[in-house]
Amino acid sequence: MKQWVAIGALVALGCSSSATSARRLVVRSAAAIQTSTSREDRGRCDATRPGRSSSEYDTNSDGVPDVRKVFQTVGEASEVHSVLVCREVDLNHDGSKDVFRFYNDEGRTLREEEDRDFDGRIDVITYFEGGEVVRREFDSNSDGMVDMRLYFREHRAFRAERELQADSSPDFHADYWEFFDVHGNVVRIGWDYDHDGRADRWDRIDRLAPQRAQASAQQPSTRPAPPPGTSLEAPAGETPVTPPTAPNAVPNAAPSVTP
Repeated sequence: MKQWVAIGALVALGCSSSATSARRLVVRSAAAIQTSTSREDRGRCDATRPGRSSSEYDTNSDGVPDVRKVFQTVGEASEVHSVLVCREVDLNHDGSKDVFRFYNDEGRTLREEEDRDFDGRIDVITYFEGGEVVRREFDSNSDGMVDMRLYFREHRAFRAERELQADSSPDFHADYWEFFDVHGNVVRIGWDYDHDGRADRWDRIDRLAPQRAQASAQQPSTRPAPPPGTSLEAPAGETPVTPPTAPNAVPNAAPSVTP
C-alpha cells in the first residue's frame, strides 16, 4: 500500500528562452499524494494570477521548453521586484514535466515533487525548512500512497520510517524504523508487530551484529555471520527485513537540466 514519497533535486539554470514555442510542457499527475498544502503550492505555478509572469527555456535546443519559471511581483513603489515562486522541469525531454519546486514570497524553497521513474505519477516529495531538506516521502510501489519517510538533520539522513504491513487506511502508519549513524549505516531498528504505532522490539545492529560475528568465529558453521548493517532475524511469523544504507547524496542531486 503506499507511496514513496519524499523528495529530491532540481537543476542548475541556464538560459535560452522558448516562450514562443508551439508545444507546451505537460503537468504530471500528483495522484493520491495531493493534499491541501500541495494544492496551495501548485497554485504558485499558475502564471495567470495577478502579479504573475512566466518564462520558458529550451535547454537542449529541440524546440520544446524544458524549464518553466513563474514569478510573483512583490513589494511597493521603489521596492517592487519579482520573486521566483515555481519552477517546473522536464528532465528526460519527453515534453512532460517531471520535477516541480515551489518557493515562498521570499524565494525560499517550500517543497519539491518528483516523478523519478517518468511514469506520470509523483513518487518523491521533499520538504524544506529554512531552505534545508528536512523530510522526504516516497511511494515505492507506485500505488499513489506514501510508504516510507526519510528524515534529515544537518544535511544527512538520520531516521527512516516504513509501512511494511498494508492496512485499510490511506494514511501513513509506520511499523518499522531505522536509525543511521553519521556515515549512513543502520545502527538501530524497531518493529511494531501489533500496529499500535509503537515499536514492540528494538535491536542495536552496531552492538549485536559484531557479537554474532564473534560467536560465529568461535563456532564455525556453514552460514557466515552477517556483517554490521545487515538484517537481524525477525521473530517467528514475521518477515525478516534487510535495513538499507541511508542515502548519503546531497539532497538536491537529481539529473540536471542546463540551465
